[in-house]
Amino acid sequence: MVHIRIVTHDNQSYNFPIVKDEVTIGRGKDNDITLSDPRVSTNHAKITKEEEGYFLKDLGSHNGTRVNEKFIQKLSLEHNDEIRIGRNRLTYLTKEETSPSIAKALVMEMDTDYEKWQQRTVKINPEESRQKDSHSLLISSESVKGPLKQAVSTISKKKSLQKRAETESIPLERANKALFVLYEISRQLNSIHDFNELLKKIMDFIFMVIDADYGFLILTDDEKSDQFIPVVVKYKDERVESEGEIKASRTIINRVIKDKVALLTSNAMADPRFNYAQSLVGQKIRSAMCVPLWKREKIIGVIQLDSVRHDNQFTDGDLELLKTIGCQMAMILEQASLNEKIREEERMRNRLERFHSPQVIDEILKSSQEAKEDIIEAKDLKATILFTDIIGFTGLSEKMQPRDINMLLNQYFSRMTDIIFEYDGTLDKYIGDSLMAVFGAPIEKSDDAERAVSAALRMRRELADMMSEAGRSEKIEIRIGINTGHVVAGNIGSPKRMEYTVIGNPVNVASRLESLAQPNQIIIGEETYKQIKGKFKIKKIGPQKLRGKSEEIIAYEVLD
Repeated sequence: MVHIRIVTHDNQSYNFPIVKDEVTIGRGKDNDITLSDPRVSTNHAKITKEEEGYFLKDLGSHNGTRVNEKFIQKLSLEHNDEIRIGRNRLTYLTKEETSPSIAKALVMEMDTDYEKWQQRTVKINPEESRQKDSHSLLISSESVKGPLKQAVSTISKKKSLQKRAETESIPLERANKALFVLYEISRQLNSIHDFNELLKKIMDFIFMVIDADYGFLILTDDEKSDQFIPVVVKYKDERVESEGEIKASRTIINRVIKDKVALLTSNAMADPRFNYAQSLVGQKIRSAMCVPLWKREKIIGVIQLDSVRHDNQFTDGDLELLKTIGCQMAMILEQASLNEKIREEERMRNRLERFHSPQVIDEILKSSQEAKEDIIEAKDLKATILFTDIIGFTGLSEKMQPRDINMLLNQYFSRMTDIIFEYDGTLDKYIGDSLMAVFGAPIEKSDDAERAVSAALRMRRELADMMSEAGRSEKIEIRIGINTGHVVAGNIGSPKRMEYTVIGNPVNVASRLESLAQPNQIIIGEETYKQIKGKFKIKKIGPQKLRGKSEEIIAYEVLD
């Protein structure tokens, strides 16, 4: 059966069988596949069955839809195609999975043999443990060669490190191993953009310094404390993966998380007769270690390693090493989260800075992630729209060289755009020699109309200064129309090109008022006048019949 394997942004995984000719995907609850991720649009994409097979189509989403890391509009799906929607991974499958999934490979049980084994626990205070472990790790720098030595040599002076090496009891070899894992993960931190991939890397490096037969890394569920999400299952020998499943004890994991302890357990460590018993070669003597995985002061999961070889029982030293790595990972995971936040803000800023002022961008970036995504979703709001264009530009362009026209327009638009941003307006678009700006979208403010009129007055003065500085024989003049009302603001366009804009009758009226204006005249509509009454010098023009409008409107002129 054709189905979709879904791994959500919060690491929940499940299968969705495709039994209909159309399957919708999005954040809205009316979709067949609902992804509660703010980076997913309300109606994001859909899968449709056609004669040639199943096709995936993007529905004009803001963040786009990727298949095998390439953005698509519509694509025929093939077995094992990986679909990325927001932070969610969906795999299109037409065949049964040949290798066990993480969820199948790890079985969570309430009671296992672990609870009957001899156990040793080490209480962990994350802050104290990180400080102690970091302090202890530094003693190893004298034996570290190459880039590892450079990674820690700047932290302290040689004499201090040598003194620590003499007094600390932690073995040098163990410190070197922990330092190796931390260094290698830190070195690759900027190149690993996926959180789950980072966790897989962590397990890979742990297996390089601790001899384990298999292990797993699970995360806790933010909403349900008793729910565990398997993220990584790793075997020493990949050939044994298909031989069976790993049994994980909920009791052990709950104890590690609840009591904040690192735990070492074995079914042989308590019996001295096992030390030299040759008959134990054929027995399955097991040893396991389980430590918390920290992110800041919060436990977000656990790392557990198992050994089933009688000659490879975990020791207190192994437990200290894994505990050290688990505690130090808090800093690495925090840096990974910070890196992702920085990358996300940079992507958001790049999308916004073309249209919005730095102040508006800062307000957007300071808001919650869901609020950020909602900003570009279509919504009703009250805004003030400003139109301006150059009078007689067609005749002017006939007298000037194309290069000179280009230079003139660039200079003009640059100055006008700076003014719009200065008054926290949004640049909607350039239309030939015209410019459209919006005040109140994406963020409404009580003084939107006032700032729009102030910007218009400033634009008129700036143009006069520009003409005076240029000393050209050909002078340009502008006209400005402003109107206020309820509009729809959001991303509008086709999947190939989406632009943030506003639509509605107030926009059309603002454009008509601009056409009505005389050279260097600023004309505003009735609603704008109500918003700024008493704050500017205003002259009533009276009823005006606008092109394309059945009813007259009252127009006003803004004076200096």
